[in-house]
Amino acid sequence: MYILTRIIIPALLALMLVACDSSDDPAQETESAAAPEAGIDVAEWQQQGRDDFDKAASDWQAALAGLEQSPGDAQLKTLRESLAGWYQAFTMQALLLNARACQLDQHATLSRMDTWPLYPGYIDAMPEWPESGLISDPYLEMDGKTLRLQHGATDEAEASLGFAAMFVVLNGTGDTAKALSFFQGEENQAARRLSYLKLAGEQIIRDYRVLMSEAPLSDSDLDCALSKMLREHQKLKESADNDNELVIPATVRQTLGNNLLVSLQNVPESVVQAWNDARPGILDTLAASKKDGWQVIEAWQEGDRSTPEA
Repeated sequence: MYILTRIIIPALLALMLVACDSSDDPAQETESAAAPEAGIDVAEWQQQGRDDFDKAASDWQAALAGLEQSPGDAQLKTLRESLAGWYQAFTMQALLLNARACQLDQHATLSRMDTWPLYPGYIDAMPEWPESGLISDPYLEMDGKTLRLQHGATDEAEASLGFAAMFVVLNGTGDTAKALSFFQGEENQAARRLSYLKLAGEQIIRDYRVLMSEAPLSDSDLDCALSKMLREHQKLKESADNDNELVIPATVRQTLGNNLLVSLQNVPESVVQAWNDARPGILDTLAASKKDGWQVIEAWQEGDRSTPEA
């Protein structure tokens, strides 16, 4: 019995060692793993969008520095134009950014970049409430962490970050834009307002980078993105006119109203063709949308996958 035990135990140990070596062998794991799907190559499309976004962000930062160094109506006008241009670059990438948010599970990040409708009095003083807003509170530390914590603290419309909030701070919500006095001198919390614009812009840049990835997209990512864009279009279409509490800044309403559909129609042909290979009909649907608008896209998305007439 003793001899038999000495034979069996070493044999079992040897088998266990072989098993351990096999399970830890990365080469064998690679051979047994299924090859990943190629996906849809969006590298060139993403790089072009990133170049446009980065240039617009740089223009914004330069314009903000110009206003800080030499406050004047011309500098304020340039700053407003640069923010509108930056938002233009952002919204023209709607499909790509929404697809990345779906792929990377970063919906909250993308939403933070542009939260609307929002309570304008939550972030800045309004004529009706001259002491309201985070900017008006001198006891609230003005830094990136505070703004992130305050964003959507108790209600999703409590926006302390994003393009829409920046438009409120820079332009106000009335027919007449904020005067230069809100951005210079010792009154009206001008210094905090400028600090806010700098911090909010920096957060948008950070959030944008979170959405960048070298991975290809899948048709499911693009389907998810299209669904999100349709919901955003519907929300914009159904939104009521601004009141004294909940608003959609005029630039947001106008730019999104124009760019959501155009951004779909301008997706590179190679991307749409690859998408169409997996989801037949999307290529012709986007072509038909140039005549029929959102209606043909909604019909395709809801299940009528027949090829529309372009």
